Amino acid sequence: MNLAYRLTQHARERSTARTFPPLIAETIIAFGRSVDGGDGTRKYALTKESMRELRRFGGRTITNALAPYHRRNAYVVEAASSIITVAFASKPLFR
Repeated sequence: MNLAYRLTQHARERSTARTFPPLIAETIIAFGRSVDGGDGTRKYALTKESMRELRRFGGRTITNALAPYHRRNAYVVEAASSIITVAFASKPLFR
């Protein structure tokens, strides 16, 4: 399967260590809210609004699959069509 974003070596390692599949990361980028991360990066995270949009687009099954990542404040750092890292924040990036 070809992904729209290239994973850096660091992102691949973090994704494996944190049980954070690349498809989940791409979905967060596609549906999540973004903020400037500095140094040309963007941070993406799921919000209540983006979860509602995802549910309208993909239905309950996909939303339920992403709910644990939303609850754990998952975020993705992206730059120039490359996923730099994936992680879980201690508090939500967006209020």
